[in-house]
Amino acid sequence: MLKILHHVRSPRFKEPVGPVAAKSPVTIRVRLEEEHESVESVRLFYVYGLESFKESYQRMTPLGGEGRDYETSVRMDGEAGLFFYWFEVRLTDGRYRWGFPDPEKSGLECRTLLTSPQFKTDGTEAIPGFQITVHTPDFSTPDWMKGAVQYQIFPDRFKRGEDFDEARALALMDRPERIWHPSWDEEVDFAGKAPDGYEACDFFGGSLSGIREKLPYLSSMGVTVLYLNPVFEAKSNHRYDTGNYLSVDPLLGTNEDLIRLFEEAADLGIHVILDGVFSHTGADSIYFNRYDRYPSIGAWQEVRDGTPSDYTSWYRFEGDMKIHTYREEGDDPRQDNLLLCLDDEETAAPLIAYECWWDFPSLPNVHEDDLSYRDFILGPDGVLACWLRAGASGFRLDVSDEIPDSFLRGLRARVKEENPQALITGEIWEDPTAKISYGRYRDFLFGRTHDTVMGYTFQKAVLAFLKGETDGEGFARALERILEVTPKEALYAQMNLLGSHDTARIITELAGPKSPGGRALQAGMRLSCEERARGERLVLSASLFQLAFPGATAVYYGDEIGMEGYGDPFNRRTFPWQDLEKGGDKELTRKMTGLMRLKKENPVLQTGFFEILDIQGDALVFRRFKKEGKDAFGRVIGGPDEAVIAAGRLEGRGYILLDGKKVAEI
Repeated sequence: MLKILHHVRSPRFKEPVGPVAAKSPVTIRVRLEEEHESVESVRLFYVYGLESFKESYQRMTPLGGEGRDYETSVRMDGEAGLFFYWFEVRLTDGRYRWGFPDPEKSGLECRTLLTSPQFKTDGTEAIPGFQITVHTPDFSTPDWMKGAVQYQIFPDRFKRGEDFDEARALALMDRPERIWHPSWDEEVDFAGKAPDGYEACDFFGGSLSGIREKLPYLSSMGVTVLYLNPVFEAKSNHRYDTGNYLSVDPLLGTNEDLIRLFEEAADLGIHVILDGVFSHTGADSIYFNRYDRYPSIGAWQEVRDGTPSDYTSWYRFEGDMKIHTYREEGDDPRQDNLLLCLDDEETAAPLIAYECWWDFPSLPNVHEDDLSYRDFILGPDGVLACWLRAGASGFRLDVSDEIPDSFLRGLRARVKEENPQALITGEIWEDPTAKISYGRYRDFLFGRTHDTVMGYTFQKAVLAFLKGETDGEGFARALERILEVTPKEALYAQMNLLGSHDTARIITELAGPKSPGGRALQAGMRLSCEERARGERLVLSASLFQLAFPGATAVYYGDEIGMEGYGDPFNRRTFPWQDLEKGGDKELTRKMTGLMRLKKENPVLQTGFFEILDIQGDALVFRRFKKEGKDAFGRVIGGPDEAVIAAGRLEGRGYILLDGKKVAEI
């Protein structure tokens, strides 16, 4: 049977390879293995757009010779978005063959079909064509994030400051749901209090001053970017239930303490980015005030009492407008008590249901199209402007795929107006260039909203390889897919993480047994000596992949010393400073921090070109390099001209060569 050959990563078949700027010409070629079948015509079919899609086709012309190669050139549209294409071959006997991406090869190569698959081209579902990401011509991202070494801290669990005052902390525990840990070494709470159970409301007293005191430690590891989980006033220890966007949580310190952290970090060459939670607020907040703990008149007071509030239009209440729930249709929110009502059933008061983020009543969704809310966050004197002027270097956007594109565009405009070199990175777990949510493709990495994203697609590829779920070829294809669809400006600033506050600890994920299920069972799980030794080797291999691949090396606090744990809350235990400071040669810490320093010290590992030199079943060899002394952005950089990085999974062995000299081995 005739075969259609096409490979998106080969200049033989597509020029240029990878994403392109709007209005750029792209040449696309196919080769036909005809097997004595006579071809009448070859056509390229395509759709392009983002918020809506247009479709058309054009004839491909033979390139001479035996007539096996065909090509056509297409100039991309002037608006950034997505361009999907596929091939139609018509035979002289009236039969057709179709060329579409092969999903078993990460969509990089072509498979020949006897019939064209049925699919919609309106953007409401995935379009199964070859993808070209088309970005704005002026898309640029902060240079300081390209190839950075980033460290993420969960503030309550990193370090108590030397000014720690337990009496003051205990005074702030005067809420019925809160739990205080007198000892830093205690296990995290996983049961909570009756009747509500676990609410992530236990506290250890980590503080901003504690983080500030450890800035020299971070600097010594080569850290150039510090990412803090939320620091603003909130009910919980994770603080994704914001109580006041303009006030640091008193348990962590003061606004002045945060500004001082910005300043002292900057003195060490470290940028600090904050967690921006703009999809929802806390029910226990100035703005909603469900528990009457704030002196403000919140949205809850207006709906309950009729007292006018400036914040009511920020939220969706049942009866006021249609509220969205995240459960299956037919579920009754009142039966499972997820959309909650008034405090006491004995009052016989009417039920008040409101829209919650993923049906957590503690997290009322905000109505991001409300202009007063937009002005509060995005305005000239809004939340973003406030903290950028105070010294923040940017924001990581929590659940940014659940925030409207128009809000994200306004956010980018405000951030870049305040500081063109401020960072906007988003929490998106899937491919951000082809992400569909709320019924359409989203505007994430085209130059109008985010600078970059958390590298969960990178993490997924690394874990699949190191856990034996795919071989070297599959791993290489997954990396090539990221290279193919991610604009270079976003790729080199991508937060290439191995773990975060939302995932199991990397050493547990790689070497531990499958999670036993409930939190009570997880609490007692620890790696055996054999599992830990294997896990440490695999973590170092994963760190080599972070070093090799374009983007920022992102380290979750404590991973450098092999902290263990499954999901929340066991991935959020306190940093064991006493263990670290006992001394001794801890091989994992020494080697991992050595790799982090190598990245900081060698520009070729930050912005150099990238290629895969060799692929084997259980190991790969990568190369970062200059071309005529210049990096991937055409800038002259110093240091070595070439780095070769090899890493495998069986023994967790690997090495780094700089200009042919071995500088590190694991």
